[in-house]
Amino acid sequence: MSFPALAQDAATDSDTLNRLLACRALSDEGARLACQDEHLAALAQATESGRVVVVERQALREVERESFGLNLSSVGRLGSFLRRSDSAEARAAAETETFSDGSVATYDETGQIESLSGLAVQSVDRVRNKLRVTLVNGQVWAQTDSTPLPGVSRRAIRDGLTVEIENGALGSHFMRLSSSPSRRFRAERIR
Repeated sequence: MSFPALAQDAATDSDTLNRLLACRALSDEGARLACQDEHLAALAQATESGRVVVVERQALREVERESFGLNLSSVGRLGSFLRRSDSAEARAAAETETFSDGSVATYDETGQIESLSGLAVQSVDRVRNKLRVTLVNGQVWAQTDSTPLPGVSRRAIRDGLTVEIENGALGSHFMRLSSSPSRRFRAERIR
């Protein structure tokens, strides 16, 4: 499924859901039930045909997190799509989110991921004197600047080495290793 199609379906087929929800305003119980039956059948048909897709917010957040660092403009719009109907209180409460693996996403005011922390490291290699960090979730990040960084031992990885990745200017990213939290270096996602 492509996310532009998801957003388009939500915009064009939202009347299907809105008509069902509008039935709640009918005061006559019989008319309300008939309205709900009619529009619930339309919603069921729309979901069965795939015109309307119901996805839990958490599943979309997982996709957004897994694609962090990739240049996928359609996925980048998920945050604003998810938060466009949130109240100010809900947006304030959702500034951070902790995932099942313990990693934490911090969101900006538009709902875009600003940083990820607590991502577990699978391996760290040196390629041409720059670090290449492979995360447990399969993401691979490569150092792009010349910041001198100490080596990372296998023991540090075995003991739970994590990284923090944050957005920089113009689509760049910065990474910190939990073993050297004071050293921040530029990195790009290569896989």
